[in-house]
Amino acid sequence: MSKPITSKRRASSISTALFLLGLAYIFYTGIWWPNIMLVVGIPLAIRQYLNGRFHDMVVTLALFVGVYITTTVQVAWNLLLPILFAIGAVYILFREFLDSRGETEEEREEDLNIEIEIDEYRED
Repeated sequence: MSKPITSKRRASSISTALFLLGLAYIFYTGIWWPNIMLVVGIPLAIRQYLNGRFHDMVVTLALFVGVYITTTVQVAWNLLLPILFAIGAVYILFREFLDSRGETEEEREEDLNIEIEIDEYRED
């Protein structure tokens, strides 16, 4: 995992804004499938990139854009889609089990700050 480009909060805000813009586009055009794959996949990939998770971004883009292209170009998706999803699942499993570093102090501190903000919000 490389160094994050921005904070998790800012990355989340940017990806949420892109997701909402994508939903606006889908509602405007009325074409849900396969555009929903891009509307979900691209903001998720951008969030991963901004959080310094480049490899996760590549896998996410491969899966979501792969599904989009498969349905748009009418590729034999009954073979390609299971392969894409299996590659994604295997990558996630290997990443979690082979990643020798635990949660960093910075990640623990950020999680703690989020919990404090939530508690303060609930008290108001």
